[in-house]
Amino acid sequence: MYDPHKVATLDSLIESVKIKINNPNYDSLYQRRLEDFLKNNIKKKYKNIPVVATIFLVEKYNKKGSNEISEENRWYYKNKEFANLFEKMLRLITKSKIYSLISIEYYNGYPILIVGEPDGLSFEGKMNNKAKIFEAKSFNLTRFIQFVKELDDYILIKKVLNIIKTNSSQLILYQYLLDRTQKFGLIREIDKINIYGKIYFYSEYIKYLRWTRKIIEQNFNIIKRYAIKYNAYNLSLKDGGTINVNNKSIYYFKIDLRIKYNQKTVENYLKI
Repeated sequence: MYDPHKVATLDSLIESVKIKINNPNYDSLYQRRLEDFLKNNIKKKYKNIPVVATIFLVEKYNKKGSNEISEENRWYYKNKEFANLFEKMLRLITKSKIYSLISIEYYNGYPILIVGEPDGLSFEGKMNNKAKIFEAKSFNLTRFIQFVKELDDYILIKKVLNIIKTNSSQLILYQYLLDRTQKFGLIREIDKINIYGKIYFYSEYIKYLRWTRKIIEQNFNIIKRYAIKYNAYNLSLKDGGTINVNNKSIYYFKIDLRIKYNQKTVENYLKI
């Protein structure tokens, strides 16, 4: 089966697309078009080529110069149950679906299929010619506070900026893939694309949430200033609430942000 976090093959991607046709989180009509396109266009032209996920590009690129993002990703995937809850919540609020976006790129002259699945994608406007891409990230405060060796404001702020950087990198790549997917004729003509990030902070301990929010509020101007270099702007702290998971109350709040598309960022990731 296609694994969205590793290198795979076109055949495994096609099988994954088939399975997702009946998944309510996905646009079934789009998944059918994509399956047909992958089998009758991409495979006939390129054979069973490698498939690389955008998250793999983000991890690989940042491991070269720093382990900051890869560290955040490890925290993120260890808590996928909660991540899924927040992603579903995001899709309900934004009335969006998951779309598998693709592009053919070349590495040393060989074709590779890049694929990415933003947590939410919606279309609006009179002709559905405007797109909004959403990506959610979740931060387990319990794990962070209980296991970090030195707990201070600097470490928390650094973690927040790492998540913003990851969120921004993925969203910029998703906008690029949406544009490429549109050129394949799989998606209607899009005149405008906006990209939005959501970062959910959560814990079963309300005191952890209050401490984290207090530190973020005190340093929010610093966070916003550094976030600009990651193409993130319009950051805002939002009240959250409580969700019930396995008869346990989980408290959360979030940061909303907008991302500005940066072609140079795309080129840096595609180089690897």
